[in-house]
Amino acid sequence: MKISTWKSATHKTGWALALAALPCAALAQATAPPRAKLMINVREQPNLGSDILGVLNRGEAVTVLQEVGEFVRLRTPGGTEGYLKHKYLTNYLTPKVQPPPPSPAPVAAPPPVETYRSIYPAEPLLGTRARAPVSGVPPPPMTFLNTGPSAGLQVTAGLGVLLSSQSREDLRRELAREGYGGEVDELDRTAPGGFLRVGYGLSVPWQVEVALVYLDDLELDLRSAALTPTTLAESVADHAPATGFGLAPTLAYRWATPGSVVSLRAGGYFSLGNETEVRLNGRPLEIDYQTHSWLAGLSWEAAGTSGIWHGVDVQIMDLNELTGLATITLRWGN
Repeated sequence: MKISTWKSATHKTGWALALAALPCAALAQATAPPRAKLMINVREQPNLGSDILGVLNRGEAVTVLQEVGEFVRLRTPGGTEGYLKHKYLTNYLTPKVQPPPPSPAPVAAPPPVETYRSIYPAEPLLGTRARAPVSGVPPPPMTFLNTGPSAGLQVTAGLGVLLSSQSREDLRRELAREGYGGEVDELDRTAPGGFLRVGYGLSVPWQVEVALVYLDDLELDLRSAALTPTTLAESVADHAPATGFGLAPTLAYRWATPGSVVSLRAGGYFSLGNETEVRLNGRPLEIDYQTHSWLAGLSWEAAGTSGIWHGVDVQIMDLNELTGLATITLRWGN
């Protein structure tokens, strides 16, 4: 009975020692240095075509310094450092390569925000003067009745020549058609003329104007047995161009460019007691009469020195006959 108990205890002790030795063996195998599986060359570079530095015998232990792909860099027992493929080593565990962390998902850029910047500086709505635009930016369109910088007085003086479209033969035919007959010995078709115009800018580009116009007399010399001073006055008032002083109110439309202005105007002309010098059968007479007409004009002006503009002006009227006034002008004011 004692012998059997001793055998049973001995058997249990052997199993316990065997089980305790398994982790130690595994640990010893894990910590054992790598060894050559067979006789193999150690090379200078991690490729099979490089120079041979030495030879490892089967079972020789090595120290692994670095892994380069399928090669390892190692040190032999003799101290030589070189390369060979790690598949020819025992007890060598290839280090596990940790996968790179996933890159963060790209953050979508916010949509572009459209911004608007006013050309006018910020200011209160009440109690301030009109806003001025930023330099270099044109102002907004102005209202029709504007009293801003574009409004202002202009004074224009013009001096030139009056041109009449009526000829002596035309006037003779008119008198013959009325039964007076006779001849027209002389009829001027040109004479001096001029004007003084005052304008006021309503808004860009409109301007109202009024002009005092002077047209010098066109001398007329007639010979007729049927004409009397009374009938002559009626005929001259109907057919001869009106001369003397007159008023011309107009509305102008202006095109402005840097350094020059072109104006197109339209309105009327009203004579002020015109006097035409007429000679009937050598006897001088002065005939007073009034007339009125439409007026159309075109002018061009260029900027000069000291704020004075110079240019040319052409006006056309129907003063019993088609009449034109061409002048050279000087203007003060913008």
